[in-house]
Amino acid sequence: MTDAIPAADRAVLDHWWATFSATGELPPELPRLQGRLIRAVHRGELPSGPVFVKVMTFPRAKDRLRYLLRMLPGEHEARLLGTVAAAGIPCPVVVEWRTARQFALPIRSMLVLRALPVAATPESDTLQRLHDEAALTLRLLRAGIEHRDLHRGNFVRLQSGELAVLDLQSVAAHGRDLTVDRRRVLAAAARLLRDQLQAPAEHAECLRQAGLLGTAAELAAALQQAALDRATFQLGRVRRCLQESTEFTWRLCWWGREYRLRAGLGPGRWSAVGGSGRRAWLGQRHLQLAEGRAPFFRGYAQKWWWLGSGSALYVPPASDERIHVEVQAALAGWDRAVGMARGRHMEAM
Repeated sequence: MTDAIPAADRAVLDHWWATFSATGELPPELPRLQGRLIRAVHRGELPSGPVFVKVMTFPRAKDRLRYLLRMLPGEHEARLLGTVAAAGIPCPVVVEWRTARQFALPIRSMLVLRALPVAATPESDTLQRLHDEAALTLRLLRAGIEHRDLHRGNFVRLQSGELAVLDLQSVAAHGRDLTVDRRRVLAAAARLLRDQLQAPAEHAECLRQAGLLGTAAELAAALQQAALDRATFQLGRVRRCLQESTEFTWRLCWWGREYRLRAGLGPGRWSAVGGSGRRAWLGQRHLQLAEGRAPFFRGYAQKWWWLGSGSALYVPPASDERIHVEVQAALAGWDRAVGMARGRHMEAM
């Protein structure tokens, strides 16, 4: 924890931590800005000024096991922020971190960060922004810091004109200049390029001008890796509908597995769809992410193979014709998702 915290701030922090420890939620006066199944970011106000509060609970067994022998997220990120700040790179200032375990298993993690003086005017020059992101990434690599979650949302423009780096949970500090390892450099460049869907060559040139990439061969390699990363990332997002996540849940039954929206099934019925349930469930998720299409099926059930491997989709009250149309649209969506992924993998070969 951070020393020299004013007494007025300490009292507020103690209140936040006591509430979070007891309930798994921060007090209601801290509005939630982002929220997932196990992580959330809130905005708060201390007597000394505005802060952001990052909290994490560990409801899933895999998360408790993951951090059984590892430093908990609040402490881990706080230490990395100190390393980044020591390298002269703009980043949030740590106010305090607190963590708790029960029977050696993690149960709570809280990190309080001072709010940065963010520029009020939105940026319009996307190429200049990407250039500055690449330049900051180069500084991180030279300082021995590998950020494995590089995207636009993890950089912010300050009132001074500088970029600051955010969200260091996926960062590793190696203590040596990483630019000599061109594989790490190319991996970082590919992460920056992954979400640049328009004019990829022009965006890659921005990275060369910033000094992150050098030769034409490196530009080509970074673009290829970005295509692979993009395909893997997008399919991974789709497949989260088969995992315990913010939007989905699942359970084992004596007859098989059942997947459903976390919001619940609602009125409706199960409709048998033979062996196409999995592809339709995945295809619907692809259409939701790629086209913003609202989910029609609220659940998917799959029998064990020794019971016939049949599947069913949970549908709202609707005609058989409407259900058939939705199933066909979802299956076509999955075919497009797989085709796009294969195409990008072929482009990168």
